[in-house]
Amino acid sequence: MTYVVKRDNKRQRFDANKIQRSIRAAAREAKLPEARVKQLVKEVSKNIIDSALCEKEIRSVMLRASILNELDTAAPAVARAWRDFDRRTKGVGS
Repeated sequence: MTYVVKRDNKRQRFDANKIQRSIRAAAREAKLPEARVKQLVKEVSKNIIDSALCEKEIRSVMLRASILNELDTAAPAVARAWRDFDRRTKGVGS
């Protein structure tokens, strides 16, 4: 079982659905067509989930960085939408 270590060092079970929901939300925010949203969620989440499930623990900041790295390549507009959302709601940059 994989655990995500949050910024406050609390641990929670890795939830693949949470990754998919986050990618989907950013893709919709970037106004991608629904067919592209589905394709992107499948493509990016598979790589991230496969990688994360090989670990016992993964830090949330590293998980976020991995997702954004994948999105920077696959759909830069979605990566920008994700970062903009983080800046607006969490005060998290980059």
